[in-house]
Amino acid sequence: MGVARFACAHNWHLNCEMAFSGHIPEGWRGDGIITVLDSRDDVVDFVQRSKVPVVDLSVIRPDIEVPRVSGDHRAIGQTAGELFTERGFQHFAWFTTRDDPAARLREQGFRQTVERQAVTLESWIFPARARARADEWSVRSQWLIKRLKAIPKPAAVFAFHDGEAANVLDACLLGGIDVPEEVAILGVDNNPIVCESVRVHLSSVNHDLEGLGHAGAEVLEGLMNGGKPPQSPILIPPRGITERRSTDALAVKELPVRVALQFMRRHYPRLIGPDDAAREAGVPRAHLELEFRKLFHHSMRSELARIRLQRAKELLLTSELPVADVAARTGFNTAQYFNNVFRRETGLTPLNYRRERAGG
Repeated sequence: MGVARFACAHNWHLNCEMAFSGHIPEGWRGDGIITVLDSRDDVVDFVQRSKVPVVDLSVIRPDIEVPRVSGDHRAIGQTAGELFTERGFQHFAWFTTRDDPAARLREQGFRQTVERQAVTLESWIFPARARARADEWSVRSQWLIKRLKAIPKPAAVFAFHDGEAANVLDACLLGGIDVPEEVAILGVDNNPIVCESVRVHLSSVNHDLEGLGHAGAEVLEGLMNGGKPPQSPILIPPRGITERRSTDALAVKELPVRVALQFMRRHYPRLIGPDDAAREAGVPRAHLELEFRKLFHHSMRSELARIRLQRAKELLLTSELPVADVAARTGFNTAQYFNNVFRRETGLTPLNYRRERAGG
């Protein structure tokens, strides 16, 4: 949609033969190519023979030297990890049927985010030799059931995309594993056809595919007009997470900590603090602080600030609210205090964060 929107605004004529049929448009003569280079060498050969400016919208073929605009796959993994660590999970798994640079970057971002809190951190990569079998779905389901039953519970599973998240859900349902109470599941792309047509609706990281396409078309327009290619790949960050039932769980066994976390997640827009959370949990603050540090490796105040900052980032990326309104909606006393805290934690002002991450 992003490419189409740009094409409409700039009077392009798009040849979409490959998108619809998968066939190389031999004999085509045009001014530029925007593509996704993957394992198809015939596509690579066509692109190189065409002798026109090219923009690749993926990181799958780093061996081909062309300008690239790509999703920020490491940031996608980090976003997934942040959700699960906020919920208090200590047992994590990464699942994919792919082994390529995009998958490896997502796994790296996920691992880097959860590893400090992780007791169990597993990588489940379905073997390539099994993917060509006629009974692949059945084999993959049993392969996943074995691993899902073995991992300590409650566990959090991050899948490369929504289709693979649905594979995990299928295996849980077949194996009698409750979602999200025993296993929480998160995918990527927020495809409603996948996420909302299953028994337990799937949460998903919002991979900004429209922004990716629009940015790629913008780069191609510049190249066709004689401009210089970007010196390094342009990375398009995710736009938060659409949360549904599959991640609606807190993986904290200690009841006072769980109650305090729920209180902070519900009431973070108000001017609350650790004392309020401790009163809600019905235990002394000193005891609760100790439990928080054991589980999260930081204080209650730090956890509350982290929740507020995460919500503020989501609002900055997904809304056009003024910074002062974002501060007010996320529990910061003043816009100036919000600005100071945000810059200390991210190295950017809220406005610069919005401009750099959302292109706004």
